[in-house]
Order: sequence, then structure tokens, then C-alpha cells
Amino acid sequence: MVENKDNVRTLGVFNRLIAHKVAISLSLAGYGTFYLSSVILSGWTFSYWGSDIVTYLPFPANSVPSSSLVNPLFFMTSLPALIIGTVILSAYSMYKIRPGAVDDKERVALVLTVFGFAYQIIGAWPLGIKAIFPWEWQKQIISFGTIFAWTLTVLSLLALVAGGVSLFTHSKLYHQKHPQFNQIIIEN
Repeated sequence: MVENKDNVRTLGVFNRLIAHKVAISLSLAGYGTFYLSSVILSGWTFSYWGSDIVTYLPFPANSVPSSSLVNPLFFMTSLPALIIGTVILSAYSMYKIRPGAVDDKERVALVLTVFGFAYQIIGAWPLGIKAIFPWEWQKQIISFGTIFAWTLTVLSLLALVAGGVSLFTHSKLYHQKHPQFNQIIIEN
């Protein structure tokens, strides 16, 4: 009897997580973006692991622990959070798109497209040379290594493609449902 209650409780928690996957994914991606950018802009790199460095003020997480503890913690938690949040949002925006559904997938697709495109424009390209990057944050991103830069580039491309494909599919479904908008009428 106890095992049955535990299974029901576990299913209840799982169903709540599934029901709130967009909010959870947006929170993960937001947390990952904010704290990853905070650590990158603070100037911390792997070579500073275990030593205190002066961070720019105000650091979003001024706390009692030193930056030698806070920066690695935020870096190690924000990168997986960003990856998991982006992958879940990408899968959500493309899975079972159907006309008449009220699930805001087109809004999620728009957010993915905007952020994927934004990183492609202002982010660090992994094939670039650190010395010729025009912005300081690009130099700081590339200072984490090419694997890190490739991860961010591929993740932003995933978001851009998933958002674009989802928006295109939503647009096709919208025009099938509303054929009166297929023709453009120009009046003089």
C-alpha cells in the first residue's frame, strides 16, 4: 500500500513538472544566461580557479563567500542550466504543432529565434582570433577555450533553427486556417 502512494506522489510531481515545462525551461535558460554572462564579464577564467580576483561592481552575487567559490559554482551550474533550458524549449516549440492549439509555442519559437540570432551577431565565433574581436566580452568568451565557444555557438544555432522552423510551421498553419490573408490587396 505504501508503494502505491509513493508511485502516485511521484506521478503527481512528474505531471506538475511536465505541466510547467515552459516556465521551468525559461527559468533555467534565464538563470544560465544571466549568471554565465556575469561570470564571463567578471573576468574569471579556469586559470583563476581557487584564487580571488577583483570582479566588476556590482557583481550580481555579492555574498559572504569569496569569488573563488562563487564564480566556479555559478559557471558550473549556469552552463548546464542554459543547455537544458534551451534544448527543452526547442523541443517544446517544435513538438506536435497543430492548428487551433492554445499553447504559446509560437511565442517560445520567437524567443528562441531572437536569442539565437542575437548570439550569432554579438557572440564569439570559435574560429575567430581573440586579438581581433571588437568587443571585450567576445575576447572573454573565447578565453574559456574553443570547446566553450563552440558549445555556445552550436546552442545558439540550435535555438535559431528550432525557432525559425517552428515559426515557419506556425505561419503555414495560420495561413491555412485564414486563407483571406494569403492575398495582398493594394488599394489606390
